Amino acid sequence: MILNRDLLIGILLALLVAGAVGGFNYWKKYEEKRLDRLAEMVYLYEKGELKREEVEQKVKGTPYYPYFLAITSGETSQMLDSVEDPDVKKLFIEKASFLLYSKKKYEEALGKLSHIGKEDFNYPSATLLRAFIYEAKGDKEGALKLYKELIKDYPDTYFARISRAQLYSLEGN
Repeated sequence: MILNRDLLIGILLALLVAGAVGGFNYWKKYEEKRLDRLAEMVYLYEKGELKREEVEQKVKGTPYYPYFLAITSGETSQMLDSVEDPDVKKLFIEKASFLLYSKKKYEEALGKLSHIGKEDFNYPSATLLRAFIYEAKGDKEGALKLYKELIKDYPDTYFARISRAQLYSLEGN
């Protein structure tokens, strides 16, 4: 009798574990399909097939929301608030700075860029943007310093090549 009860408990536990694993896998697949549908909605919005309002409601609170904000109207404060990953946040800080630079709000752009340091993956591109801002402000020396830094610290990169071209252009004038 004891052997049968132990066997029954063992079978019950095995079924419980199998049910939990199956439930977890089902939830994971469901979540993947949901995110795929959201990604498709964002894609259709970019193609002009869906309206902003209907997509924004669906993607709010998902990993696609910061990207959606970035491609819509450049709502940088909302965009930055919705990003949790520190590396991704640095990328959006750079985008927000570029939008400010485009609107000739140079000091604000430089203020935001001050949050990106040498340890950040996008330091070279943020530094290039800083140099462009200095150049636009008429601070030739500040721009030259940053272009030279990029050439020295990141040789044989896109950023060094752009910097070299800008350096020649500035020094030639």
